[in-house]
Amino acid sequence: MFTPERMHQINVLVFESEVDEVAKTIVRLGILHLVKLDDQEPWAENLRGFEAGEIRGKMDRMRGRLALLMKNLGIRELSLDAGTGIADVTMGDLGEMERFADSLERTIAGPLERRADVRQKLERLEAIANEVAPLMELGLPIGKTPYTFLDLHYGEVRSENMDYIREKIAQMPAVVLSLSKRDKNDLILLIGLKSDRLKIKRVLREASFDPIEVGEEARKEAAGVKGELAKKIDALREEAADLDREIAGLRDENGGRITEYNRSLRVAALLLRVKNYLKRTRKTFIFSGWIPAESRREVEKEVLRAAKGRAIVEVLSPDEISGVKAGRVQVPVLLKHPGFFRPFEMLVSNYGLPDYKVIDPTIFFAITFLAMFGMMFGDVGHGAVLAVLGLWLGFLRKGSAGSTALVGRLAFYCGLSSIFFGFLFGSVFGLEELIPHLWMRPMSNVIYFFKVAIYFGIAVISLGIVFNIVNSIRVGRFKASLFDHAGLIVAVIYWGGIIAVSIFLSNRPVPTRLIVWFIGVPIVLLFLKEPILALAGRRKPHFETGVASYLFESTIEIVEIIIGYLANTVSFIRVAAFSLAHVGLFIATFSLVEMVQGKTGGTIYSTLFLVFGNIGIIALEGLVVTIQAIRLEYYEFFGKFFFGGGVAYKPIGLGQQPGREE
Repeated sequence: MFTPERMHQINVLVFESEVDEVAKTIVRLGILHLVKLDDQEPWAENLRGFEAGEIRGKMDRMRGRLALLMKNLGIRELSLDAGTGIADVTMGDLGEMERFADSLERTIAGPLERRADVRQKLERLEAIANEVAPLMELGLPIGKTPYTFLDLHYGEVRSENMDYIREKIAQMPAVVLSLSKRDKNDLILLIGLKSDRLKIKRVLREASFDPIEVGEEARKEAAGVKGELAKKIDALREEAADLDREIAGLRDENGGRITEYNRSLRVAALLLRVKNYLKRTRKTFIFSGWIPAESRREVEKEVLRAAKGRAIVEVLSPDEISGVKAGRVQVPVLLKHPGFFRPFEMLVSNYGLPDYKVIDPTIFFAITFLAMFGMMFGDVGHGAVLAVLGLWLGFLRKGSAGSTALVGRLAFYCGLSSIFFGFLFGSVFGLEELIPHLWMRPMSNVIYFFKVAIYFGIAVISLGIVFNIVNSIRVGRFKASLFDHAGLIVAVIYWGGIIAVSIFLSNRPVPTRLIVWFIGVPIVLLFLKEPILALAGRRKPHFETGVASYLFESTIEIVEIIIGYLANTVSFIRVAAFSLAHVGLFIATFSLVEMVQGKTGGTIYSTLFLVFGNIGIIALEGLVVTIQAIRLEYYEFFGKFFFGGGVAYKPIGLGQQPGREE
């Protein structure tokens, strides 16, 4: 829990005749994090890999075709779970899938093309109707209205030329409406796009169109335009609905077969991924990977069962592997915590994965993050709103899973922390008269609250220093555990300085021995780092740029360390500052409420100010507080000890994303 999960390396040698069953077992278990053997062992570079042949390319192409069919027919992909059958896909299976896909693609091509065409026409006519309709409702003259993107032509054309106009206009996003008959002429309104203005004018010129100046008569005709457009739009909608029903029928008829084929190919892709890590000898295959230590017996047993006992299985701890000791081989990192800590695990992983050997800070991150959030956002009412929102998003919402659910759970936990500190501060939606405070009221105890924030920061920074010392020892960096920027010597200076400042602020004399032994002597040791390390290593001190330059550089380094720790500590004042800002926003909201209460409609306005003011505080302040808490964690806490660069544990199996090579 306080370090990444213990891992073991498993090396397997299996006969060629059993390799398919072993690969299926690996996929079914979903535990093995496979690695490329030639990245681990130099001798493996001379071994051939598994040769998939042309089947891999055919499978990829077939998966692409099925994915397009599923998209066009609106079919969802089936999930891969423990009950999914695991079988190879043969060339014969691919041939059957290709024949099915060929037939279905031909069948749906026509309806899909017609539906796309109808939808495009419908979209354009609706855009035209939306542009013209408001003006028609007002009875405004069509020709004299400035449209944003339409080109309108109102006038007469010989009835015998109407078919010609309709034929040409059908090829453009335009509509021609016959409003009435006048002897051998039709009174028409043609509506098109300004981008097609020149084309429309050419068509009208060839049809001997006679434009008419829009006057009072056009007002009477305008109502008919809306009716004609509505008829055309309704007809297109009905045609689109018919095509949707036709395509839905094809989906119902073929959906099961498509999803099964798709799932079979995804499983086959997983098997090929496993085989991609195999190395071949004359009659055997070799592969290597990492498993959680607790799964060692299960994996070993299942691999031997799949190989019918005809396999050699070797399981090693990282301490037994020379490549791990030399730093050439990285052990994958699996962070495993109770469900409560999963959202915080996500935030830690966003910063980086810790190295396999070092402390996993997730639990400490969770505790300090919630404490800071609650102090900065302490209010029972606001915390309850945040908790309810997080409860729905993280636990109750249908299909709650993935990163969205984790964010919801994080909001729920932050809401609970806000409620807790709200009771300590005695604040409910900014009102401090409803409940008594159990600790203090921030605005009435500003200096005290600043002290609390500073000492909280000292505790967090000190924890980071302790982690750095422990991590350095665990990875064998013993020099760093003493002389690092967060090593033991700097820790003594920091803690000595904190004690000295605390004594000074309490109006007591600072003991000379404290300054000498806890500040002066450690600083001298930092100055003498190179001679001390040389003496410990039984070598002569080496000053590349001379003793004077070394002393100058050491002085600058020590000053940077002292200023850096001072800035880190002072940064935690923001915990108190943002809590006071939270209260300040309430004061501003209540001031606005008081300003409008005596006015006309004051009750309505004051209610609106209260409601929207609280919504604004929750949204804005909640976001700002979250960012500030994460910033303090990443820079002031993680910056002291975090050994990043860990490789994520990614087992291959059902439920994993297929097709990605490591």
